[in-house]
Amino acid sequence: MSPASFRLVVRTGPNPGMAFDITKDVTVLGRDVGNDIVIGDSEISRQHSRISRTPGGYVLEDLGSTNGTYVNGERLVAARVLNPGDTVGLGENVTLMFSATAPEAAATVMGAAARAAPPPRAPASYPPPPPGPATPASIPQAEAEATPKKSRLWLFAGCGCLALIGACALLLIFMPCEWYLPITSLFGYSYCP
Repeated sequence: MSPASFRLVVRTGPNPGMAFDITKDVTVLGRDVGNDIVIGDSEISRQHSRISRTPGGYVLEDLGSTNGTYVNGERLVAARVLNPGDTVGLGENVTLMFSATAPEAAATVMGAAARAAPPPRAPASYPPPPPGPATPASIPQAEAEATPKKSRLWLFAGCGCLALIGACALLLIFMPCEWYLPITSLFGYSYCP
């Protein structure tokens, strides 16, 4: 029997179910397309964390990310050895499962999946993905980054409307009655204290 290989499987975040085999001695995870594992989420730092193969097993360490790296819900403050079944969190939105798998089983699963479904095709309006490390091909990078920007746009628009309504209310409350007397006289009411 062959030795087990290891992989990270996306549980939450972009492309749930996507698996990344860990085949290198050092594997870097992050948002930048130059990483070994690319995760297209705005909370992920460009170079977020690193997994290193050591004699004691695979070790995960945070690379000074803004939103942190977690193992089983605990934020990393130092490098930590991963065990099969550990949940790796990148920021608040992305979780991955660290698991061991025999190489033959992985080839069988991947072969069956490849025969069962055609590869995903990107719409013609998107440029082809750049060559290099494994990237989620079903969601282009620009689309993945645009989603949080749309949410922020609606948030700013809503806040702007509330600020405008508040300014109008304050103006009506504190403006001199001589300003609105011509308007109220149109309705038969012309009182000014």
